[in-house]
Amino acid sequence: MRVLIVEDEPAVSLLLQDMLRDLGHTVSGVAPSLRTAVAIAAGAPTDLAIVDVGLAGDGGDGVDTASALRQRFGIPGLLMTGDSFVHLGDRVRVAEPVGFLQKPYTRADVERALAEALRRLDERRARGV
Repeated sequence: MRVLIVEDEPAVSLLLQDMLRDLGHTVSGVAPSLRTAVAIAAGAPTDLAIVDVGLAGDGGDGVDTASALRQRFGIPGLLMTGDSFVHLGDRVRVAEPVGFLQKPYTRADVERALAEALRRLDERRARGV
């Protein structure tokens, strides 16, 4: 799977890149902001975006970014945060995420989240969504 990482903390994005590669996935790009994520998605084939909800970059937060990637390019998003997802409320529905990843995470957590995201994507395809 080709994965775009949208994370504004370099150490976190490097760790996630290593985990994804170890799991056999390709990193299509790393973006610290919505604007950069859109630019990468426009030029690099991407199957899934892993998006940090708490982006501090230009253009919007992680929910805005996941929504933009889905709407503009059809790229599903897996949202990650160090906070509780409860605080996001209805905003998360707009992004239509295929999964969630709680920080801090382990390689096994990433593997489980990706497997769940793939399962949900397969279900969506089967329903024609």
